Amino acid sequence: MAKNTSSSAFRKIDVDQYCEDNFKEDDTDSGGLVGPDENEENALNLTLRVLLSIKPSQIEEAVNSLDINLLDTLMKYVYKGFENPSEGSSGHLLLWHEKVYNVGGVGCIVRVLADTRRV
Repeated sequence: MAKNTSSSAFRKIDVDQYCEDNFKEDDTDSGGLVGPDENEENALNLTLRVLLSIKPSQIEEAVNSLDINLLDTLMKYVYKGFENPSEGSSGHLLLWHEKVYNVGGVGCIVRVLADTRRV
């Protein structure tokens, strides 16, 4: 037992700040919220950055690890990258297209072009 129990030197945390009377709501600012279009744009930019950062020698291994649904989604992102090319991206995306085509075949391209859902 402590000899001097009236001392508050042991107290490291001010528990009084958590009293309901002292509680203040955080100011929420809607500037951090993004709409669905901005989320899609962020997803597209992130996906294209990842695709372009993978070395050409690793593309085939990455494509072979995907199932048919993911191949279709990957092909959608490749085509979306063709719509808005950046410097040096077209050649790299062509490599992705070739590898996905080798695994998914013509059916992959047809499914992507016929699908009404866009990325």
